Amino acid sequence: MIKVDLKKAYDSLEWPFLKTMLSELGFPLKFVNWVMQCLYSVSYSILINGCPTKPIPAKKGLRQGDPISPYLFALGMEYLSRCLAALAEDTNFSYHPRCKKLDLTHMMFADDLLMFSRADEGAVKALFDAFTKFSLASGLEANLHKSEVYLAGVSNHVASSIVSSIEVPKGSFPFRYLGVPLTTRKLSFTDCKPLIDRTVARIKSWTSKFLSYAGRLQLVKSILGKLLSLGSNCVSLRVVEGNTIALKQLCFPKSCGGNLKDLTVWNKAAVLKHCWALALKQDRLWVRWIHAYYIQHRDFWTMPIPNGLTWSLRKIWHNREVFLQANGVDQFVQAGKFRIQKMYKFLHPVGAQVGWKRLICNSHASPKSTFIVWLAVQNRLATKDRLIRWQLNIDGICGLCQVENENLEHLFFSCSYSQEIWKQVLLSLGVNRTVLPWHEEVQIAVKKSRSSQKQACKYSIAFIESVYCIWLQRNAKVFRDHVDPVKTVDVSSSLCAH
Repeated sequence: MIKVDLKKAYDSLEWPFLKTMLSELGFPLKFVNWVMQCLYSVSYSILINGCPTKPIPAKKGLRQGDPISPYLFALGMEYLSRCLAALAEDTNFSYHPRCKKLDLTHMMFADDLLMFSRADEGAVKALFDAFTKFSLASGLEANLHKSEVYLAGVSNHVASSIVSSIEVPKGSFPFRYLGVPLTTRKLSFTDCKPLIDRTVARIKSWTSKFLSYAGRLQLVKSILGKLLSLGSNCVSLRVVEGNTIALKQLCFPKSCGGNLKDLTVWNKAAVLKHCWALALKQDRLWVRWIHAYYIQHRDFWTMPIPNGLTWSLRKIWHNREVFLQANGVDQFVQAGKFRIQKMYKFLHPVGAQVGWKRLICNSHASPKSTFIVWLAVQNRLATKDRLIRWQLNIDGICGLCQVENENLEHLFFSCSYSQEIWKQVLLSLGVNRTVLPWHEEVQIAVKKSRSSQKQACKYSIAFIESVYCIWLQRNAKVFRDHVDPVKTVDVSSSLCAH
C-alpha cells in the first residue's frame, strides 16, 4: 500500500495541464474552451492608498475559495481513477490479495490518497506509473516528504527493492489517514498520546485561564466534540471524576441536572452504527469489502465471529447483542439513517429529573451567570463551609456581613448585604414582599421560569443575575478584600442588556 500526499491543494490545478486532461476525459472542445476562458479571465488588483492598481492577470492556478475549483478537482480525481482502473489490463499489475474481489486499487479524500497492489516490484511500479501519468496530465505531484509505502508479507530484500524503485520512504503501522490512526491492533496509550497532549494543551493554554466557568464549559464541549468523532474508531477513553460535581451526574441529560456527554457511552453508540450498516449492507465501500471477505452471504446477526478480524472489527461484532436486547434496530433509525443520539439515550442511564431544570435550561440570562446558579442550586459553590469540610484552614465568617458563618443559605439571601441587593431588585420588578430563605426563593424563580410571560421571564433573569452579582462581591472580598457599597451594586444594567 502506498500513502500519497499531493503536493498542491485541489484549488491549484495547473491550467495548461487542465486543458489536456479535460480533452482526454472526452469533454467537447467547446466546453473545454468555456472552462479555460473562465480561468484566463481572472485578474487581481492591489489597493495602494485606497486606489486599485491596474489589473494583474493570473498566470498560474486557481486561488483558494474559487467556486469553480471543487468541480475541477473532482474532474481531476476522475481522471486519476480512470488511470488506476486501467491497471486491470496491465499484465505487470496484480491486485492486493484483499482487494481483488472488489477491483480496488485506491481510496482518496481531497489530497490524501491510498493506493493498493500486491507487494512485488512489477505491480508497485505499474501502480506508481499510473499515478505518474495523472501527475503529468494535471500538474499535481506527490509530496515525497509526506508519502510512504507500507509493505507486509515480504522479505527485507524485496521490501528494500520496492522502496528504492519508487523512491518513496517506507512507513510503519499505525499511521494517520484523515487524522485517524489506522492499525490492525488495539490502540495503545502511546498511539493516543498525541491526541491527549493536544487536548490538554488546548485546555491549559493561556487563553482558557481567563475564561469564565461558562466559557470553560464551552471550551470543553468543543474539544470533546472533536473527540467524539473518533467514536467510530473504537477508542477506549478513561473516565476521570471532577472535584465539583461527579462526572456521572455531569453526563446526565439537562433535565436531570447534567450538561455533558458520556464519551464511553457515545463511543459504544457510534460502534453500533457500524453494526447497523453491516447488517443492512449499506452502499459503502468498507461494508462491501467486509461482506466480500468475512460475511460472505451469511446472516450478520447470527453468524459466528470470523477469524482474522482486526481489533476494531471484533469490537463491532461483539456489540451485536445490544440490538438483540433492544428488539431490533428500527427505533434507532430515522429517515433511513441511524441516529447515534437515539442509541446514546438508550444506553445511557437516566437520573431523576430536577425541579430547577427550566430555571437553567430556559434561562435568558448570561451563560456565566446561569452556570453559577447551576452550581448553587446543587450546593456546589465553594463557600467557606465547604472549604472547611475539605480540611482548609480558613476563617468561616461571611466577608460581606462579618456576622455569621458563610454557607449557601446564608449567602443567598440571609446575609444583610445580599438581602439588601435582592430587596432592591424585587422593588425594581414591582414585587413588594420580604426576602425569603434560599430554597423558597429558588422555588419562586423556578415557577416563574415555567411561564412565557415577559414579566415572569424578567424575574427569572433577575434572580440569576442577582445570585451571580452577589457571588462576584463575595469573591472580591475574599481575594481583594474589597466590597462595593450596596447602593453602587447595579443588577438592573444586566436586566437591560437582556
